[in-house]
Amino acid sequence: MQREELQTVAVSAGFATVLVAIFTGRLPRWLRIVLVASPVALACGAGLFGYRHSTQPTTLTVAVGSLDGSASQLMSALAAQLASTGAPVRLKVVEKGTVLEASKAFSAGQADLAIARDDLEDLSNAQTVVVVTRGVVLLIAPPGNSMTSMDDLKGMTIGGRRW
Repeated sequence: MQREELQTVAVSAGFATVLVAIFTGRLPRWLRIVLVASPVALACGAGLFGYRHSTQPTTLTVAVGSLDGSASQLMSALAAQLASTGAPVRLKVVEKGTVLEASKAFSAGQADLAIARDDLEDLSNAQTVVVVTRGVVLLIAPPGNSMTSMDDLKGMTIGGRRW
């Protein structure tokens, strides 16, 4: 027999001897308790670790940029609400200054989400999660009116407000 085969046989024989000693009761009682309690404790520890790992919330990084800071305030309030309710998703808000910088951070992989406009940069790998707003303004003037530009609205009352 080769040396490796002899080692395998010796280890197997030693393991079989320990099993026979455990089942026949020839080992001291304290050693039998340790040999049974150790795998049980190891299995309980592994189960607790798996449970803790599976119940931890997922944290997403959100790149935010706006000149007035309102987007950052909105996302911070949303992140605080998610954290206080114990939601399985948490948000980490990263202020980037402008919408363009936020979209660049998203494109570079520095953020998982971004508050950005759809007409900025190359965001071909991005998908829309939430459309916050789409503002459209339509002004209708009666026929025969002399207004041709927004400057012509000065001094007029529109919607209860004087411009």
